[in-house]
Parts: sequence; structure tokens; C-alpha cells
Amino acid sequence: MRLVDAHCHLESVLFAEDLGRIVSEALDAGIIKLITSTISPDQWDLSRNIAQRFPAVEYALGIHPWYIQESYRARIPGLHRAKELGAVAIGEIGIDRKIENGDFLLQMRFFEDQLAIAKEIDLPVVIHCRGAFNELIHSLKRIGSPQSGGIVHSFSGSAELADELMRFGLSFSLGGILTLRNSRKRIEVMKKIYPNHFLLETDSPDIPPVQKKGEINYPKYIVYNLQAAAEIVGDTIENVAQNTTRNAFRIFNLS
Repeated sequence: MRLVDAHCHLESVLFAEDLGRIVSEALDAGIIKLITSTISPDQWDLSRNIAQRFPAVEYALGIHPWYIQESYRARIPGLHRAKELGAVAIGEIGIDRKIENGDFLLQMRFFEDQLAIAKEIDLPVVIHCRGAFNELIHSLKRIGSPQSGGIVHSFSGSAELADELMRFGLSFSLGGILTLRNSRKRIEVMKKIYPNHFLLETDSPDIPPVQKKGEINYPKYIVYNLQAAAEIVGDTIENVAQNTTRNAFRIFNLS
């Protein structure tokens, strides 16, 4: 099988001491591409260096809503060079109403500025959204979306919401939450987005599958998410692997 981890964070300090082994184990698990997403401008150079070190790694540049600060506003225009620098997406970007003490208006400005650049240079977006899907749709209607689309990672919305977001060219990546098999809403979402708008992710080092609860999440654990996805949609793991990999290659223009 050939798998793509559509969303992970190889820049994490938890991986810094043993990144070579972590990537090697991911390849042994069947992963042929890992798309690592930055969370702040402080990681942009590191992310590019990791991708240059490991041929299987691609990277996205962006500013995550949890980590925005006013001083980063001056760095946003630098994303205009993301494509020429080799990035395959703008991300991780987004909005989040569930974080404490978050300046939501500042989040919106950061998100829409980055979304507009992604649209201008036509790189797909990697979106984080919690508790703010109405605002997300408003921004997409106002700004638009890249022609190449993008993904909402760790999607937590309904099947109806997924249907609306797909009209903007967006797809959805899910990871460890798939292994929590008792969610009727998630089953309905999966039936809506599979096979053409679903991708596999790990979000490592965060959100491990239930089989590794309490542990650091590694990209190699994508196999648990694959198995859970296959059970939910009633398809073989081989077909789920093929479909999700095809979707990732299309959205991120991988070769």
C-alpha cells in the first residue's frame, strides 16, 4: 500500500532528536509522502530544511490561530514566495473559538490575509477550524478559495457542513478521531466525503489513535487510522489507501 500522511508536524521539538528514525518508520509503514505544516514563521526555515533532508517530506507554510501574535503580521506577505520556495500548501491556518483568551478578530485577519495569498498564488490551504464554521464559510464566500482547493484537517463538523465546504473545493483529512468508532455524526460525514474528498492524516505528535492513547503520536500510526476508516466506510484498506493517496496527490500537486 502507498499512503500519504496529509497533515503532521515534523517540526515538533518532540521529534527533533530522532527525526531520521521517525521518517524511516513512516516509510516502512507504507507512507510515501508526509505533508508537514508549520504553526508560526519561526518554523518556516526549519520546515523547508526538513523537506530538503527527506525526499518523502513536503511542507506547508502558515501561521496557526493558536500562535498568532501582532508581531507576525509583518511576516504574512512573505507567504507570497511559498510556491517558489517549494511549499505545496499554505497552512496550518484557520480560526478557533474554543481557545481561551483568543483574540478572534485578530485570528480572522490573519486567516483571511493568508487565505487571500493562497488564492493569489494558487496553493491549496490546510485549515484548522473549531467552533467557527459559520465564520469560516463567511470568509470563503468573501475571499474565495484557491483553485487547487485544500483540506480542513481533523474535521469535526456535520455531513451537511461538509457538503457546503466541498462547494469551495475543500476536502477533509481525519486521523486519530477515526479510531473512536462510536460517533454517528462521524460515520455520516465519512459516507459523505468518501471516496473523493477524504484524506488520511496523523496530526502527529498530537491526537494518537486509541490504541496508543497517552503516547506521543508518530506518523507510522497512520495504519490504525486507515483500518478504522475502512471499517467505517465498509471498504477494503487497500481501496481506502488508494483513494486517499490519489486525493492527496491531486490536491497538493504531488509527483
